[in-house]
Amino acid sequence: MKRTLLLAALLSVAGSAGGKITKPATLPVVPIIVDQEAVNPWYVGVGALYAKYKSHCDRGVSYEDITYGGLLRGGYEFNQYIGVEARYLRSFLDEGENGGEALEHYGLYLKPNYPITERFNLYALLGYGHTESINDGGNGNLPEIDDNGFSWGIGLEYDLSSTKDDFVENTLYERAFDGYGDQERGWSLFIDYQNFWSDLDFINPALNNAGTVDSWAISFGVTYDF
Repeated sequence: MKRTLLLAALLSVAGSAGGKITKPATLPVVPIIVDQEAVNPWYVGVGALYAKYKSHCDRGVSYEDITYGGLLRGGYEFNQYIGVEARYLRSFLDEGENGGEALEHYGLYLKPNYPITERFNLYALLGYGHTESINDGGNGNLPEIDDNGFSWGIGLEYDLSSTKDDFVENTLYERAFDGYGDQERGWSLFIDYQNFWSDLDFINPALNNAGTVDSWAISFGVTYDF
């Protein structure tokens, strides 16, 4: 009896549907909207530096000095491959036996970039700068040199911020290149080498001699990307 009632109920349902089995309605696809973060292309940085000064005069006398100081830098990133940077540095701690040769430099640079990984960014500095030596030790063999000209450097940046959202392009950031190679908002570390003079000619009227000087610096510090 129970089987008969169940069969009758199934036939009744099938008959009311016209004998057709209907497919369930397809649910509409709702796109997931991710709020993009407005990114400021500016960055600033501060660091310490190790600088070296070396001179050779035509009388066969050489002088070498190592100094330490500080660095300020700031820049603007057009995209993941190119930017501009301004920097200022000054050495003030000397190791020279004759009092030391302090250096001061400021310049403006084109900054080519190459993002190696999510965290590492390789860059170069190519630009124009002003560099001067300040002989604060009273060594008459060292003239004070004040020169403008081409300056270059190479460096590496390491991103300290989170990279969990960097793998999906255009979801977290409004610009496609942000989040790659130290270009997202947050802190990073940097280290670079910068050349000021290479065989720069000088004349020392006080001693009636001449020669050449070389000078470079290694800088390291922290940067904040806005």
